[in-house]
Amino acid sequence: MAKQIYQQMWQSFEQALVSNSYQLDKLINDSGDSRRGITALAYIQNNNQALAQEIGQFIQKVARLEPSQYYYPTNELHLTLLSVISCIAGFELTEVNVEAYRELFIEVMHDCAPISIEFVGITASPSSIVIQGFPVGNGLQQLREKLRKALQASSLRTTFDTRYKLVAAHITAVRFCHPLEDNNKLLSLCKSYRSHSFGQVTFKQFDLVFNNWYQNLSVTKSLARYECG
Repeated sequence: MAKQIYQQMWQSFEQALVSNSYQLDKLINDSGDSRRGITALAYIQNNNQALAQEIGQFIQKVARLEPSQYYYPTNELHLTLLSVISCIAGFELTEVNVEAYRELFIEVMHDCAPISIEFVGITASPSSIVIQGFPVGNGLQQLREKLRKALQASSLRTTFDTRYKLVAAHITAVRFCHPLEDNNKLLSLCKSYRSHSFGQVTFKQFDLVFNNWYQNLSVTKSLARYECG
């Protein structure tokens, strides 16, 4: 299923560049953007420094072509496990029982085994460029379902799966926020990375965070961290 999703994304991206109909995110640099949420995730750098650096090298190449776009710093690159509460304008932690989320997260993660994912190639949407992730085994799917079931069985506020059910294992690396300088050169570079092997990571450290839409660490608040053996 992941390959099909990534291929569909690529086709949309390619068409958007050819027709000059790509999408710009106007809120990236908006200090008034109040969208906040709660997310279970795993930071790439905390689990595999070499993989984060490899992705960073790709990001630098894109940045040389398109210096005005938004590029994720290597320490903010992450794999989303589940958007427990998708970003909502004006949402604040005082609206929920933080300790209850923390306890549920730790309880679910307690029996978790390390999760391996292979990152090969890039794909993109009309608004962003992402690194393709392919789970090794069913660990990621099982963990996501365990989180979903535990949250559904609780009385905690959630909004996961309301936009779409998260099934892929991608890492967002670039977001478009200004008109592109050269669509053709960007497309050519991205094509050259369609099958590039970034490496494999075995995730052992997982976080529950309060975050903004872009997962900026300057805004993020750690709610819980769990490291499995």
